[in-house]
Amino acid sequence: MEQIIETSCGKVSGITKNGCREYLGIPYAKAPVSDLAFRHPEDPEPWDGILNADKGGRNSIQGYSSRHYISYTGQDCLYMNICVPEGQGEGLPVLVWIHGGSYATGGTGRINENTDEMVYDLTRFAKETGAILVDFNYRLNIYGFLNLNYLSDRFDLNCGLFDQIKALEFINKNISAFGGDPANVTLFGQSSGAACILALMSMPEATPLFAKSIVQSACVDSFWTPEQSEKITKMYLRMLGISSKTPEKILSADPVKVYRANRKIKIRVRAGGEVTCVFSPVLDGRTVKDYPVKTVFASDKPMLIGTCLHEANLFTDKFPTLLLPYAPRLFKLKTKWGKDLRKRLSDDLTYKVYKKPVMDIASSYKGNIWIYEYQYAKRCRHADEVPVLFGSKTEPNREARSPENKALEPDAEALGITLRKAWGEFARNGEPGWGMYKDSRETHIFK
Repeated sequence: MEQIIETSCGKVSGITKNGCREYLGIPYAKAPVSDLAFRHPEDPEPWDGILNADKGGRNSIQGYSSRHYISYTGQDCLYMNICVPEGQGEGLPVLVWIHGGSYATGGTGRINENTDEMVYDLTRFAKETGAILVDFNYRLNIYGFLNLNYLSDRFDLNCGLFDQIKALEFINKNISAFGGDPANVTLFGQSSGAACILALMSMPEATPLFAKSIVQSACVDSFWTPEQSEKITKMYLRMLGISSKTPEKILSADPVKVYRANRKIKIRVRAGGEVTCVFSPVLDGRTVKDYPVKTVFASDKPMLIGTCLHEANLFTDKFPTLLLPYAPRLFKLKTKWGKDLRKRLSDDLTYKVYKKPVMDIASSYKGNIWIYEYQYAKRCRHADEVPVLFGSKTEPNREARSPENKALEPDAEALGITLRKAWGEFARNGEPGWGMYKDSRETHIFK
């Protein structure tokens, strides 16, 4: 039986799938095109009649080639999906997923225009936990995070972060109509998505809109100072052949040239030994006041935070053998040349970028905090836990399903159930099932 939901913008109908009701491709903001491109998002236009929310919306334009299989993209991309487990009643906990992808790639919509297949399938997670699952697209790469604001106030800063806030506002206004509790919203995200959560925790526009956070493998320090971001922008505009005096020409830039410039600037930044994501949020003192690793201490929201055992394997496995001896100096590490250099380089990079920031946060965090480490499978790389967590095909699968990682092999099934149970318990009750770090100094191991 079709169930019609009345939202603040109009009525929506969804589909039934795997014991859940799904509402796919709901617009949570006006399309950020034309005069609204490179601007902070605005509330969506109300619609007449019933919105048939049976297919996912477009994903943000992708930054690099590594995830080009997400081909259903465009600037009109601000859509969300809401997955409600059937027969669970009212006042359900809400889990909101913020996808990763170096602020440049990824999404939550349809993979391509000719399929109903979504980047993430939320149904199993929702059904097992009895929680409402929500995910959404936000603007990526130049459309969400390039700092053009210092050249002209025609361009707003950190649009991708403000897309996330607009999505959370829509959830806050409407989730009760779907059976959710707006006072019990838990954000969870991985990599750049997790770093965004840390930033949101100290943004006054966002903090009233969620209660708890789950921070998976955050690139904690991947933020630019204004000076750094301005340097990136100047370099980028030169690659496009656009003068800094006429930045508005980027509004009509050839998409093929934009794509090529995205690839070029990534190579240029990495060659300089910079591990910060190329299109990172800007610490402007207004929208994002400082590095989240510094500002997050003011929050008292319950937090579950952790990493994978060998995060940096994802990156060091690809590093050319010929250049390996130069990598420690390039990435400002103290790794000494010698036997097993690639492994030791990965360990040192994992510690610097992922594990040490987690311990720094945990040691001084004001609120209740729990730590985990994901150790399943041999390589246990960055993003390997994501398909296991969702228990279905997900966007990071292409890396995670290699024979060494075994992310979707039968013995990962039980671990996925365990992960979803812990995440679900934390969303429902604020405790994942082991001791708080400040009391036990425990790092809970998933393996």
